[in-house]
Amino acid sequence: MHVLLSTAYFPPIEWMAYAVQSSGIILEANEYFQKQTYRSRMHIAGPNGMQRLSVPVDRKSKEIKRIRISYSENWSKDHLKAIESAYANAPYFEVLFPDVQALLQQRFETLWELNTASIALFSQWLEQELVKEETSEYAAIAGIKDLRGIQPKTESNMIFPSYGQVFQHKIGFQNNLSALDLFFNLGRSSWGYLKTLK
Repeated sequence: MHVLLSTAYFPPIEWMAYAVQSSGIILEANEYFQKQTYRSRMHIAGPNGMQRLSVPVDRKSKEIKRIRISYSENWSKDHLKAIESAYANAPYFEVLFPDVQALLQQRFETLWELNTASIALFSQWLEQELVKEETSEYAAIAGIKDLRGIQPKTESNMIFPSYGQVFQHKIGFQNNLSALDLFFNLGRSSWGYLKTLK
C-alpha cells in the first residue's frame, strides 16, 4: 500500500520507516509550507543533546514547491559543521559523509529541490526507490494512508529500539532523529531497523 507524506529535509526515522514498509511514497506536492516542521528542519544528536538544523526560507510564496531557500547566511556550511561534529566518530561517517557534503554544497533554489535530493540520497543508500509519484492536486482527505501530519511537535506512536549512538553515554539515547543518525551509526543495517519498527 502507498502512503502519503509531506516532503522533508533529510527525513526523520519515523518518515523513513513508513516509506520502507510501504509499497512506495506519494509526496504531497500541492500543500502550503508550514514552518517548524520536518519540511525545513532536521534533528541530529550533537555532543550537548538534540540539535535542530533549519533551512532558512523566503516565505513570499506559500506553495511548497515554490518556497525559495535563503542564502543570506551560510547555513549549509553550518549544517555540515554540525553534522561533522555530531557524527565524525560514527562507524559509517567516513563512507557516507562525502555524499552529504556534495549535496549540501550544491545551491538549490527551492526547498522542494533540496528535500527531493536528500530523499533521493537516502533511496540510493537503501538501494530502494522510495518516491513513486507526487500529488497532482491538494486533497484534505486522502484515499490512502495519510501521514502528512508527522511533525516534530507531535509525539510519534512508533517504538524506537535503541542502537549505538555517538554521544549516547553522555546524553542518553535520542529517538526519531534524522535518518542520517541511523545511517551514520548502522550503515547497511539501517534497512533492517527501519523494516522492524512498529
